[in-house]
Amino acid sequence: MILYHDARRDAQMGVITQIVKQYYELPMVGDPSFISPYWTARSTEFFDDASIRVIEYVDFLCSDCLYSTQQLNKLKDEFAGKINIAFQFFPLDEKCNSVVDKNLHPGACELSYIAAYDPSQFLAIHDEIFANFNAARNPEWRQELAMRYGVEEALNDPYTHDLIQRIMNTGTEYEKTSDRFDYGIRSTPTMIINGRMIIGTLPYEQMRAIFQALVEEHEGGQRFIENWVPPKARKKRR
Repeated sequence: MILYHDARRDAQMGVITQIVKQYYELPMVGDPSFISPYWTARSTEFFDDASIRVIEYVDFLCSDCLYSTQQLNKLKDEFAGKINIAFQFFPLDEKCNSVVDKNLHPGACELSYIAAYDPSQFLAIHDEIFANFNAARNPEWRQELAMRYGVEEALNDPYTHDLIQRIMNTGTEYEKTSDRFDYGIRSTPTMIINGRMIIGTLPYEQMRAIFQALVEEHEGGQRFIENWVPPKARKKRR
């Protein structure tokens, strides 16, 4: 049983190490020209000052975004004081998004406007939407949400609409990653983590490993490969 446990641990460590290696092999794409002022985690006044810097392109009605948000909620607690997360609105709803030719989630634009209208209530509304993921698809639920927070004007407010549009339009700044789509930002969730793009989701342990590597790199301590790879495996590498 002990041997099985050790083998399983070493196998998991091998996968995690490979994921971090693959992350560092990704090309640098940089941050968008305009970073959303709506943050779900704030450790520093300026975005670039944190060890971990996540810009997440998100659609409130995207099931993978729900999964990613749940992962990030755990990670932002674990890496408190070291992580900034900017919520880059990207509803896949033709009502407001002309960056991608998709109309997967009608109502996602409305939710974006409701969440963005009053910055002081953004986090509370953000959390409530994801806590009621299935209900949020219902127009009546969205109307009731806006009324409860006193942000009914969001649906017709030009400033809010222009701000969401400005955030979405940063998706056009990234080179295409597929022949099927015009731009790199073409689905959700897409994350720019310390200047590298990850499309889709990763399991918690793999994301945690990337974050830990970034913290160690930022703080000038041991690099990830030395800190996490079992000693036997390191000897084999040499």
